[in-house]
Amino acid sequence: MRALWSRWRALWEGEDDPLPLVLVRVILPLVFLWDFWQVHQLHLVIPLWGPGDAGGIGDPEHRTSVPLLYQWFAPTVATTRAAFWVLCASTLAVSLGLFLPLSSLVTVLVYAQFAQVLSAADRGIDTFFRDVLLILAFSGASRRWGIDALLFGRRERIAAWPRRLLVVQVVGLYFMAGVQKAGVAWWPWGGFSALFIVLQDMAVARHPFEWLQRYYPLTQLLTAATMFFELGACLVPFVYWSRHTRTQPGWIRAQLNRFDVVPGWLLLGVGMHLGIAATMRLGVFPFAMMATYPAFFCGHEIRRTIGRLTGAGASPRR
Repeated sequence: MRALWSRWRALWEGEDDPLPLVLVRVILPLVFLWDFWQVHQLHLVIPLWGPGDAGGIGDPEHRTSVPLLYQWFAPTVATTRAAFWVLCASTLAVSLGLFLPLSSLVTVLVYAQFAQVLSAADRGIDTFFRDVLLILAFSGASRRWGIDALLFGRRERIAAWPRRLLVVQVVGLYFMAGVQKAGVAWWPWGGFSALFIVLQDMAVARHPFEWLQRYYPLTQLLTAATMFFELGACLVPFVYWSRHTRTQPGWIRAQLNRFDVVPGWLLLGVGMHLGIAATMRLGVFPFAMMATYPAFFCGHEIRRTIGRLTGAGASPRR
């Protein structure tokens, strides 16, 4: 038992380059700020989260269990608007790396109150965002390329466990999304017809897709690729475990270290999410998920890729 506990600790111990989590910290809150701005532009702040007397759908002040927001403060439009702008300000502070532990927790608490006001408006991606913020709050990711680095000092290394835990969160989300697709249309015995059916629903589809009947086999292939991607997420932890134990024997371990399948798996995810963004009205979901992808790489891997794309890593010509 002691040996098992030592191995478990070894998985989470150590230090890491902050760059991957810095990218997540900057990009993911900006995605949600854009979402909040859309809510504001559509004049939905009060209908979604306001008091019932002002037209709020959730009617929070007249329920048996009144959300704390309207217990601590008067159930008025002013309270709702103030909470919304606090949410926007704290989300921006997370992206800027300003008082990261505090701004992350404030964002989580205010957003969770809005979820209690109208749970039907709280999407799965909103819950995921709050989970990521709780990880970022204790990550130290603002001590590099953040205002906290200017105020409290720059760190070259941060704890490794937040990035690893974020990877577990993302992998778990994808795998469970695949497992929970219980409709037969997602599976071979349903003809992999799910994507075609979804794109005929104008409540979801961005455009009319009647013409897809001519390309029905393509939609079947893309449906199968989606299931392969989501269920294949369960293999990602084994790849990282193989890296962690690369000095140990084993043919499977050697092959997983020889052929790194994670970039290819993530590339499939990028294609899936860009396809969703182009064809369906699912809000910020595809962009929010892709914003977490830097966590799957080490800092030197990201720098090497950026160098190749910009030419900074190219050798000088002779």
